[in-house]
Amino acid sequence: MISTTPAIAQVRGKRPDRGTYQPPQLESVQLETLDPIQSRIEPREEESGTLRKVTYQDVDLVAPITQQEYEAVQYEEYGHEVYDQGEFIVDGNSCDSYGCDAMGCDGNGCGSIFNSSISRCRDQWFGSLELLMMHRSGDRLPRLVTTGPNEAGADSQTLFGGDTLLKDVTAGGRVTIGTWIDPQHCRSLVLRGWTATEESYDFSSDQDSNAILGLPFRNVSDDVTPFNDVRIISSPGRATGNVQVNGTSNVFGGDLSVRQHVFGKLGGNVDVLYGYQYMRLNEDMTIASSSVSLDDDFAPEGTILSTTDAFDIDNEFHGGQFGIAGSYRESCWSFSGLAKVGFGSLRRRAELSGQTFTSIDGNNAIDPQGLLVRDTNSGTSNDSTFGWIPELDFSLGYHKFPNYELTIGYHIIAMTDALQVSGALDPNLASNLSDPALGIQSPAADFRYNTFYVQGIHFGIQYVH
Repeated sequence: MISTTPAIAQVRGKRPDRGTYQPPQLESVQLETLDPIQSRIEPREEESGTLRKVTYQDVDLVAPITQQEYEAVQYEEYGHEVYDQGEFIVDGNSCDSYGCDAMGCDGNGCGSIFNSSISRCRDQWFGSLELLMMHRSGDRLPRLVTTGPNEAGADSQTLFGGDTLLKDVTAGGRVTIGTWIDPQHCRSLVLRGWTATEESYDFSSDQDSNAILGLPFRNVSDDVTPFNDVRIISSPGRATGNVQVNGTSNVFGGDLSVRQHVFGKLGGNVDVLYGYQYMRLNEDMTIASSSVSLDDDFAPEGTILSTTDAFDIDNEFHGGQFGIAGSYRESCWSFSGLAKVGFGSLRRRAELSGQTFTSIDGNNAIDPQGLLVRDTNSGTSNDSTFGWIPELDFSLGYHKFPNYELTIGYHIIAMTDALQVSGALDPNLASNLSDPALGIQSPAADFRYNTFYVQGIHFGIQYVH
C-alpha cells in the first residue's frame, strides 16, 4: 500500500459561550493519514471528539494520488492478478475481454522497424514447450530378403522389403522463444526449433528360422542375358548363413522470423512473418550377409563369404521463409494458426559403399564391392537444387493459469525433392557382377527424388505476458 503525506484539514468549530459572544475561529486540526484508495471506496467511520465524518472530497491532499500510483497500488496488493467487480483479470485483460493478446498490437500504433530493440524485461518475452507425436511419410523399399521352397526364387516369399517403412509414430519436441522488439508490441522476433526422435528398422534371419535365405537382384553381368537372380545366403546341404538389414531416419529443423502485426480487431490478430528456415533429413541403410559353404558346388567347402552394402543419405536445406500467423481469443479460449513456406538451397549427399570379404583356408581377400553397390555407383555424390519447405500448424489453447496456456494442435512440414534410400537403389536392383563391368553399367548412380513430409499432433504449454 502506498503511503501519502499526512493530510491537513481545516474544520470549523465553536468554543462554549462564556457570557460574551465570540465569533467562530478556524482551528488547524492534525488528522491521521488517510488511505486515498479506501476513501474512494467507502466513507470512514465516525470518530470521536469534535471531528465530524469527512470524505475524500472534503480533504485537501498535499500530494494528490495519480492514476499511475493508483494502478501501482493494485499491482502491489495483488501482483499481476487483480479482481474487478468479480471478474478475474490478468495484466488488465479479462478472459472475456476483447483486444489483442500476446501476438498482437496494443493499439498505440506501430513504430518504425529501425526503433526495434530486444529487452531483458520478463514481460517482453513469450514462448512454448510442446510434445510432438509425429509420423513420417516413410520410404518404400523393394524386396531385399526372400525365402522360398527353392533357390531359384520361383514362388519365393518376401521376408523384408516390398513395403513402406519408417512410417510409425514417434515422439519429438518443439521449443519456441519470442520477444517483442518494439514498445507497441507490434513486432516480435521468434526462434523455433523442433525434432522428431529417430525411427529405425532392424531385420535379421538365419538358417534356423528360414532354411533358405536369399538376396534377390537382376543379374545383368557381361555375356549373359539379363535375368532375375538370387544371391544364396543359406540352403540345406549347401550353405549356412544369416542376414541383417538395419536402417534409421532422423529429421529436425528450425527457423528465425520477424513477425509484423498487420491487422487486429475483435480479439483477432494477423501477423506477416519473414526470416530464415533450416531443415535436415538423414537416412541410412545397411545390408549385411554372411555364409559358410557346406558343398564345393556352392564354393570350396569351408569358404566364408560376407557381403555388405551401405547407403547413407543426407538432405540439408537453408533458405528464407515467408508466411502469415493468426490468432483469435474468446474468453479463456484461443485459436492460432500458421501457414508459411521456406524457399532456398537444398543440398543432397549420397554416400554408397560395398564390400565382399572372402576367406578360403585362412586366405583372406577383400573386394570393395558388394551386391547392390559396385564400382559403377559407389562413392560420394553431392548436388544442390532449389527446394521448398511448406508448413502448416493449428493450435487450440486454454488459459488455465495466469500467463500460461495449455495447447493442443496439428502440424505438418514437408521437404520437396528429397533423396531417400529407395531413391539411391537401382529400381530393378540390377547389378553387373563382372569385374570390370564392360557391358551394362548397373547399378548406376541415377538417383530419384520425391517429397518427404512429417506430420502429427502436439501438446504443450505456452507462456504469454
